[in-house]
Amino acid sequence: MKEAIETLNAPKPSGPYSQGVKTDSLIFVSGQDGVKANGESVGASIAAQTAASLENIKSILAEKDAGLSNLVYVTCHLSDLNEETVQGFNKAYESYFEDVDVKPARITIGSQLLETDVEITAIASVD
Repeated sequence: MKEAIETLNAPKPSGPYSQGVKTDSLIFVSGQDGVKANGESVGASIAAQTAASLENIKSILAEKDAGLSNLVYVTCHLSDLNEETVQGFNKAYESYFEDVDVKPARITIGSQLLETDVEITAIASVD
């Protein structure tokens, strides 16, 4: 069984896909850009874009009574992997997981992104 997850608290998909999909034991969250829920830019700051991406993920997970502590795997796309960008991203990202005992596994890769410098996708377990 699978069901689509929709929320007004995260950007609407820009193509033929769901914001998230819940199965019996997992939630798959589509890539969330570093933009506000209404699609507006949060600016060029890597920290602000990271926060916006994670806030969007939190909103999607919340629709199924889950949160960041349920995440098991995260894929992070950055438009630039220079040291300053990665450090800024890691600092902002880490602030969202300070109270999480088991942090999710993660990969960070360089990607050609459209109109943003950060995109994050995630997989969460559900109890």
